[in-house]
Amino acid sequence: MKPNKLITFLLLLITILLALAIAIWMPFKSNISHLDFSIIDSNKNYHFEKGERLTMFANDSTLTNSHDVIWYMGNGDTLNNKNSVDYTYGLSGKYLVTLEVDETYKVSRYIEIISLSNNKAIDSIPKIYGVDYGYVGEELVFSSKGEGITSWLWEFGETGTVDAYEGQVVYVYKTPGIYNVKLKTNTSKYPVAHRIEVLPQFEVIEESQPVDSLSLAVLDIKKNLQAIAKSTTSDTKKFYRHLKYIQNKYLCNPEEVVVIVNETKYNDFFSYCQGLHYLEGGDSDRIAIKDVAIDTFKCVQRIEITQNIIKR
Repeated sequence: MKPNKLITFLLLLITILLALAIAIWMPFKSNISHLDFSIIDSNKNYHFEKGERLTMFANDSTLTNSHDVIWYMGNGDTLNNKNSVDYTYGLSGKYLVTLEVDETYKVSRYIEIISLSNNKAIDSIPKIYGVDYGYVGEELVFSSKGEGITSWLWEFGETGTVDAYEGQVVYVYKTPGIYNVKLKTNTSKYPVAHRIEVLPQFEVIEESQPVDSLSLAVLDIKKNLQAIAKSTTSDTKKFYRHLKYIQNKYLCNPEEVVVIVNETKYNDFFSYCQGLHYLEGGDSDRIAIKDVAIDTFKCVQRIEITQNIIKR
């Protein structure tokens, strides 16, 4: 073969090989931003428990089929070349689970493995019960509820010091303003807070139609929880949009919010929403939110949910 023809042939061959490589590689690269995985607990009680079988699977199998897949379980264990894996943790704690494809693309998620005894312990977080508005000179009653509490330190935000030491107390504000009532107990590492606005004693209140803010908040939270339940496991943007909406509008300390499901199952807010979202990933079950109850529409600390599973 003449040199010129040889060079032309080699250039054509290289062009064909590059085209094939791009055709094979580009679709995978263009979709890799959607790489994600879901976790389903075997007993579907929205907890990831010690000793429980957890199923982890790639939401889009086309991103993992015919590729090198590694699951890092966050405790030193790894599982290779499986789109879906079953795994059981022997110790409680927080773990960073990572799905890696072709040693290049990876997505990670923190999960918390709990022991069954922790379910009840979360309900020992103290709660403050009191009005959201009051007047200067008015006797305002504040009480607390929480399992195992034997000591109380109340700060009403006006004096800068501890103001009371009982489970139920009466306080009279001398100056109008917005205050954070804080309560520290023997069962809590950090104080819990309750916001109150104190109005001048003789402020004239304009007449207006009464608004049931608590009922509006209940309906709003219920609507967004149902949207989480209906979102597919691959639609993480929708999940986080509704999750962040509830957190930003109604929760002051999301990590301390107690969620009670069907009067028996206790959970923290994020784990409940995560379980609600991932349970939809199954082919047969869907959650219907029947009723929601909250302790207050500002700085919610307790959410009671009645729900059931609809078989499809």
